[in-house]
Amino acid sequence: MISFSIAILPLIGEESKSEGDKKKENQPRVIEEVEVLATEPSQQPVATVSLLPANQLEKISPKNLTDVFNQVPGTYVTDGGKGESNLMIRGLASSRITLMYDGIPVYEPYFNSFDLKTLPATGIDNIQVIKGTSSILYGPNTLGGIVNIVTKRIDSPFLQLDANIGENKTTFLSGSGGYNWKKFSFLGNVSWDKSDGFKWKNDDNDRVLRTHSDYDRKNFAGKFTYNPTEKSEIMTEIMYYTANNGIPASLNSQVSKPRYWNFKDWDRVQFNAGAMFPIFNDGILKFRTYYINYHNVLDAYYDEAFSRLQWESIYKNSTFGSSIMGEVPLSESNQLKFSTHYSHYKVRQQGSSTSPWEEYKRDVLSLGVEDHWSISNQWKVVGGASLDTVKNNEGKYKTMVNPIVGLRFSPSDYLSFHTSMAFKSRFPSMNSLYSSSNGNPNLVDEKGRIYELGMDYFKNIEISTSVFYSSYKDMIQAYRGLDGYKTYQNVGKAEIYGVEISTHKKVGIFDFSLNYTYLNSKEKDIDQPLDYTPKSQFNGLITLGQVEGFALNLWGVGVSKSQVKVGKNPPFQYYEIPGYVTVHTKLTKTIGNFTIYAKVENILNKAYYSEPGFPMKSRTFSIGFNWNQVFKNKFE
Repeated sequence: MISFSIAILPLIGEESKSEGDKKKENQPRVIEEVEVLATEPSQQPVATVSLLPANQLEKISPKNLTDVFNQVPGTYVTDGGKGESNLMIRGLASSRITLMYDGIPVYEPYFNSFDLKTLPATGIDNIQVIKGTSSILYGPNTLGGIVNIVTKRIDSPFLQLDANIGENKTTFLSGSGGYNWKKFSFLGNVSWDKSDGFKWKNDDNDRVLRTHSDYDRKNFAGKFTYNPTEKSEIMTEIMYYTANNGIPASLNSQVSKPRYWNFKDWDRVQFNAGAMFPIFNDGILKFRTYYINYHNVLDAYYDEAFSRLQWESIYKNSTFGSSIMGEVPLSESNQLKFSTHYSHYKVRQQGSSTSPWEEYKRDVLSLGVEDHWSISNQWKVVGGASLDTVKNNEGKYKTMVNPIVGLRFSPSDYLSFHTSMAFKSRFPSMNSLYSSSNGNPNLVDEKGRIYELGMDYFKNIEISTSVFYSSYKDMIQAYRGLDGYKTYQNVGKAEIYGVEISTHKKVGIFDFSLNYTYLNSKEKDIDQPLDYTPKSQFNGLITLGQVEGFALNLWGVGVSKSQVKVGKNPPFQYYEIPGYVTVHTKLTKTIGNFTIYAKVENILNKAYYSEPGFPMKSRTFSIGFNWNQVFKNKFE
């Protein structure tokens, strides 16, 4: 049975914008990932990209990125394991996805993954979810897609304050501000998110507090920019995230036994600097260098009372890297784009206080070239290839070549078609290779072929649709035992195919956006679907616009059933994950620059889970406000 729901959330920009501008800004459309080169994202046809602007994010008041991606066709978010929120794009999990923050790849180097809960939703200008045959200019390991987060830029000095208060002492406070003077600008934001946990609906239909679901998260970010000329920029940015949080134990011993864990410390410090400047008249060159450090302390206890410490595991992992990206016009109709990415990963971990420190290193280099050729005003061709090389912990080298080709036909300014094909690869994570509890040093690289055919139409109604097919060789699968630990193995072949459809229409004060994804995945050796991949997912975004300062937003998601296999070797046991529907609402009242709101999540009070043993929160109520003031720059 397929479950679904309708949601309410506007995709339209500010009222002062024309209808044409609104359509161009908010429509789901095919865009090239040259956003990292600071040019308009609508110029080139390579991948299907869903664009989430800041004004859309504000409609649902997310604290972090967990709640954002269920509004995007082709994506799915699960919660479980170590209390993490895991992103999937077209059936492939976060360990195969590259997440970039202002052009910097941000993922934990040992697990090669990221937790959406650790990424605050403050200070963001837009989020691009890049699916299918993504550009090779982003570097290696983009088998599952790319999430590109672009932070705000400053037009005028501003100050913004946000607050939200809910049950179980849940408190969220955030402050953002920016200032510009002549060629200099500064943007900063801080946030604090704390809670005693959430309540879930048990088998007796009682709302009870989820044990060890408490957390305390803090975030600081600052960005300084200097623009010597209109086409050049020098930038430096620092971000600091720190948290300690409980990890709810599994309630389903058929899938995994309970583990009484707690993150005593979860810290991430990120620093990056770079410059952008013109070359060869109309060309552009962009340089970035960055350093990211993780310090994580995971405690394990013998019992639910957390009275006896079993072991304490410490991770001190870091990433140092740099990139050079550029584009040079060879003619009026031909642009050559190129990139170089280098990353050095260092992992230091201690399994317990009595264990010796383990140390692993990895170096990754990627060289990419893409040619963008406009055959005519209607036809455009993109082709290129990357050379990705890894030096593993043993000092051995492996190299993969990943070509890409794409074609776009635009018979009018409101209709376009695209088709594309790419070969993609992914190196195994260091955890899957070297972990003392579940590592497999015999793993080989994953390889995939990805095909896509898409259409975009925006005139009286906006419609974006794509049909995709991908096949994989040596895909790495994690097989979970009842002890809760995984073992990693290469499967022979896997395939994923499906359809995405997005529609958007505004009628009077109503704004409708509906998305549907059909996804069929199969691990061909055992003729079973891949884990946590529902065949159907539907989400809708609708808003009832401003009426005397009031606005009503309703959003939600519905997914069909999926399954997860249990066991480290065939024959496996399979556990079904029922389909579910969640609906949320938010009522706002705006007075000048001040907005107050009441928000209800899971208004149907449904009991559901995305991973067995890890129930999601029941109906939750909160209130909050937003104040945003733009100031006149007295130095102008």
